[in-house]
Amino acid sequence: MSGTERNNDKTSDGKNINPTSSFGGSAKEPIGQIGPYRLLGILGEGGFSIVYLAEQDKPVRRRVALKVIKPGMDTRQVIARLEAERQALALLDHPNIAPVFDAGTTEAGLPYFVMENVKGIPITEHCDRQKLSIEERLALFLQVCEAVQYAHQKGIVHRDLKPSNILVSVGGEKAIPKIIDFGVAKAITQPLTERTLYTEQGQFVGTPEYMSPEQAEMGAQDIDTRSDVYSLGVLLYELLTGTLPFDSRALREGGLDHIRKIIREQDPRKPSTRLTSLGEDAPKVAESRRTDVQNLARRLRRELEWIPLMAMRKDRTRRYRSASELADDIRNYLNGIPLIAGPESATYRLKKFVLRNRVLVGGIAAVLVVLLAGIIVSTVFAVRAARAHAEALAARDEAKRQAKTSQAVSDFLRNDLLSLVDPYVAQGREVTVRSFLDAASDKLEGKFETEPLVEASIRHTLGTTYRNIGDFGPAEKHLERAYEIRRRQLGPRHTETLNTMDALARVYWRQGRYDRALSLFTETVAGREIVLGIDNPDTLFSMNGLAVLYFSQGRYRDAETLYEKMLEISREVLGEEDISTLLFMSNLATVYRFQGRYNEAEPLYVEATEQARSLLGEEHPDTLYSMNGLGMLYVTQCRYEQAEPILLNALEIECLVLGAEHPDTLSSMNCLAVLYTAKGDYDQAEKFLTDALDIGRLTLGEVHPVTLTSMNCLARLYCRMNRHEQSQPLFLDTLQARRLVLGDEHPDTLETMHCLAVLYTARGMHSQAEELLVKALQGRRRVLGAEHPDTIAVTADLVKLYEAWGKPEEAEQWRAKLPRTKAAGEK
Repeated sequence: MSGTERNNDKTSDGKNINPTSSFGGSAKEPIGQIGPYRLLGILGEGGFSIVYLAEQDKPVRRRVALKVIKPGMDTRQVIARLEAERQALALLDHPNIAPVFDAGTTEAGLPYFVMENVKGIPITEHCDRQKLSIEERLALFLQVCEAVQYAHQKGIVHRDLKPSNILVSVGGEKAIPKIIDFGVAKAITQPLTERTLYTEQGQFVGTPEYMSPEQAEMGAQDIDTRSDVYSLGVLLYELLTGTLPFDSRALREGGLDHIRKIIREQDPRKPSTRLTSLGEDAPKVAESRRTDVQNLARRLRRELEWIPLMAMRKDRTRRYRSASELADDIRNYLNGIPLIAGPESATYRLKKFVLRNRVLVGGIAAVLVVLLAGIIVSTVFAVRAARAHAEALAARDEAKRQAKTSQAVSDFLRNDLLSLVDPYVAQGREVTVRSFLDAASDKLEGKFETEPLVEASIRHTLGTTYRNIGDFGPAEKHLERAYEIRRRQLGPRHTETLNTMDALARVYWRQGRYDRALSLFTETVAGREIVLGIDNPDTLFSMNGLAVLYFSQGRYRDAETLYEKMLEISREVLGEEDISTLLFMSNLATVYRFQGRYNEAEPLYVEATEQARSLLGEEHPDTLYSMNGLGMLYVTQCRYEQAEPILLNALEIECLVLGAEHPDTLSSMNCLAVLYTAKGDYDQAEKFLTDALDIGRLTLGEVHPVTLTSMNCLARLYCRMNRHEQSQPLFLDTLQARRLVLGDEHPDTLETMHCLAVLYTARGMHSQAEELLVKALQGRRRVLGAEHPDTIAVTADLVKLYEAWGKPEEAEQWRAKLPRTKAAGEK
């Protein structure tokens, strides 16, 4: 395997070589002399040549790098390669390419040449040491692309671009990357030497981790500039994720044919997926980019990761046509302009169209409507509360304050945000709901320091909108700040403070932070009962949030009691046909279903579904929610023939009304897959799950909760089909992602942990299964409680594990901890 001199790989003779060409410290005693150059030490050593740190006195005093063929290695091929490198560098004059100063022949007749001694470190190491942000890394990478494009214009292909051949030195405040080591460069327009330069049959030229598929071919004669584009793609992938597309150890463990097979046939994982699979190393990677794992993964899941993946496509005709085109697309990304790159299918173009029309218009309109409507509603309730609890003057003051806030928000919308969708301002950039929210967040910082309540109003709406699209990090930030401002400025019992408190509690619930959510929901319900009354729709809304939290914690009795109370009030005050009444009816039915009280759940589901269809229409989200609940009840009861048409109908409507990529649509696909899995129709279940997973990954991202649910369901399906080799990696990826995004003790994380343990038991991996089951049991006891069905299910599976393991005493100990009915049936 032919290597080059300055890298951290191994050369063809197996020797380790120095990753840097920089020699620090004071002047060294000469170890030899070549021509006018005193040799001070060895910078790097390859299979065929040595690079020395040398000192020159005339015509200028400077230290240089001198490359010479090793004694005894002066074959025709080696001499031709050195001359080719020398000629290649002589053709290049670029600030980001190390120049050649001189050339000659030693007294022994060995050719050498002298080049700049670059006092730098590999580009990846520099970026991590300096903790460069994504934008700063891209700016540095652009300089590399420009240098490579310059070499290509001169007819030179480097063929071994990698971090150790791109050294970064810092001059003043500016970092300058320089490409070195053209030892395996190839000329594409003219010969670099009169000697014959050839590559031995079956020999690699370059470094496998960065090598294009065509370069890995036997002989590898048909190489052009797009091979360097591929290597640049790998380098960009590494700069973004801190890891290589293909693991070096796995790549090199199977010999040359194994390496070729992976490079030519195996597609690299998406950068966002690769990041979330790093486990404990992922936070370190994110920290070196001045961010956290969740935000870094989110950035990669957007268009950014399409750039390296396009550069690395197996078919070079589908890569960027040149290094300059790659650089142009990076500038497109930095400037918010639509990219040349996209996914491997036409879905990207479809998604662009949808985003430009339905999602953008509908989403931004929803943001504006919610914002303005929220201000109007809060004004009405604020005035009502003021009139009830204060003098008329105080009420007028409150109304004036609200009017002032409304005007300030309106100005912010008109002057700062709506201009973002003005084509003369956007200038072709794609404006999505998320980018609109991000831009609003950026413009908000520091704008209303003297008007904190205006800031709070805007943050409240941004936070709730982020929450509704599943982006809980920014949602938490905005809502916590809004809550802090409103509590300080207006007091804990003001209607606006209670609004934000409720919204923040829902974010904590979505994040699985149940203790914090419980505290806020409890305080919100109490506050709204005092200020608005127990029969007020907002009070009932907060009570619904508290009941949902009880349900998530497995506190079914508490949820049931609260829902029955809410339903009674809603029926009396709002009426049987009110949307809230129908919602509470469906939610109470779901509580009954999870308690196994199917006969009580069914009439509630049926009534809620029929009423919703009659009053709201089949296309209303609440109708679809009730239909899916009823369908899943029938699945639980094994009434598959009744469940299937309901779930199929709901999915068909959601596809038409919401679109195939809406999270509710994908959730319905997951529900149908559960049905088909239960029926034993594994082909249909697999089709729905793979479709849901593909769409979820594309539109929602690899680590969105709905996407992870699809992954978990697919892994469970494969486990049931005894396709354990496919099931295990899916479970592992899901577990890694849920741990990173949701935390170790989120119920979803504990679910995957439990499922993986069941798989390990089936595969006879008893010790691994025991470790996971114990962790899942401890976590569910803390989060859900000892009586939750999921907690009991883990205990039952511990019994099964020890029975399969041949440990009857341990099995009996755990069986004794099961509830009596569970111990008897264990189903």
